[in-house]
Amino acid sequence: MRRNRDENSNPWMAYTDLGVALVSLFILAFVAMATLKEQKAEDLTRTEEEVLTCQEQMRKIAAERNALLSKSLQTSIEAGLIALEDGKIQIQASFLFPINGANLTPEGEGVIRGISKGLLESLDSTDVIMVSGFTDDTPVKSKTYTNWNLSAERAVNVVRMLVKQGFPPDRLFAAGFGEHRPKYPNDSEEHRRLNRRVEIGVTPLQSNNGAKETAKIEVTR
Repeated sequence: MRRNRDENSNPWMAYTDLGVALVSLFILAFVAMATLKEQKAEDLTRTEEEVLTCQEQMRKIAAERNALLSKSLQTSIEAGLIALEDGKIQIQASFLFPINGANLTPEGEGVIRGISKGLLESLDSTDVIMVSGFTDDTPVKSKTYTNWNLSAERAVNVVRMLVKQGFPPDRLFAAGFGEHRPKYPNDSEEHRRLNRRVEIGVTPLQSNNGAKETAKIEVTR
């Protein structure tokens, strides 16, 4: 009986069933890949929309902060001690440090005191302040002391002065960049003077909507 069944069986039926199974598997895989591709496209679109929304929030935060800084620092602006341009406060260098010196002059301390109140009024509960020092490309006449040292010490001294004015130490940090981040080519004395500067950036690390922005205060010499 077993022999008869084997003889009567059709081997092409087995091949047909296998072919149908493979085709079905291919169709399922194709549908799965198409669905995954569509999901990825939706995720990408949603991510792009979130980025655009975040950028718009950043612009609003920057505009609000710049308006607040302008109002808070109005006295110093009207006195000609500082200038506010595109959200950046520029201060003449001679009011901060002597040439090639890292210690604040009495005039420099006065400038920092003058902007401290306005900065404090502009801070949110999550804001921190980054003080960055920069120099031009003129080498310091020392084998062990470089422009990096000079820029870092200047930034640290500004931080210390801000702490004296009531800024929380855990919301301040300093950085020195030496001559490696010039604003202008070091091709003239005027450009070198502008490159010798300190930047004070007010940075909200976090906010309820996740937006981040920086308003910079620039000090040039």
